[in-house]
Amino acid sequence: MKFLAIWLITAIFMTASPFAQIGTAENFRVMLQVESFPPYSFEKGDSRTGIIKDLFTALVKETGDTIEYVRVPFKRALYQFDTGKIDIEPMSNPIWRQSSSLKAIYSIPFAVSEEILLFNAGKYVQVNSPEELLGRTIGVVSGYYYPVYTPYFADERINPHPLRSENKLIQLLLAGRLGQALMNKDFAQYQIKTQHLTGKLIVGKPCSILDMMIRFHPSIKNVVLRFNKAIQKLLNDGTIEQIYDRYR
Repeated sequence: MKFLAIWLITAIFMTASPFAQIGTAENFRVMLQVESFPPYSFEKGDSRTGIIKDLFTALVKETGDTIEYVRVPFKRALYQFDTGKIDIEPMSNPIWRQSSSLKAIYSIPFAVSEEILLFNAGKYVQVNSPEELLGRTIGVVSGYYYPVYTPYFADERINPHPLRSENKLIQLLLAGRLGQALMNKDFAQYQIKTQHLTGKLIVGKPCSILDMMIRFHPSIKNVVLRFNKAIQKLLNDGTIEQIYDRYR
């Protein structure tokens, strides 16, 4: 019986998490927005979890790690990441963080982020190039980098109207105070669906499509391999696609 018990304990340990053996399981502090940013995250206390929490729940089930979510304003969150107080930015791309001097490490891609122009329905125009919006004003989120449009904002060919969040941009679009705003496509479509805004807001063509990756602080570079293995498994078995589909 003694040998049977030892064998059972060993078998449970070996099968509990296929990637936990790559390194010692750890607790990581993951950046999360203070405000609701559906379908990616929701305000504290909301019963809905969102794509980020669902994704990390699935990932740490594979890696054996634990997660602590840190909710602070966006600019402070980036500062805390740079100073090592936050370990992980859950959805990022090197293009967005090119101004940072920190040599962060990125996971393999697990999804894409589409940036679109969202229009007040009464002011919609088909746009194929930023050149068609010269001299006009576009709503943006303060501190965000827009790969296609930022050069046009820099030399004032197009006027940015910065606000602190996508939710504020939606409010100004609905009020008619903005004609168009740059927006994440998943966010825009989720808001239109859940707030019944069809006919009031129109989603334009994508202006950029970027791979989404997990951004790791260099102090935890040893964990990237096991997260990459977990991401690949969840891509292969359809788990990540199922997570996104819950909110579409």
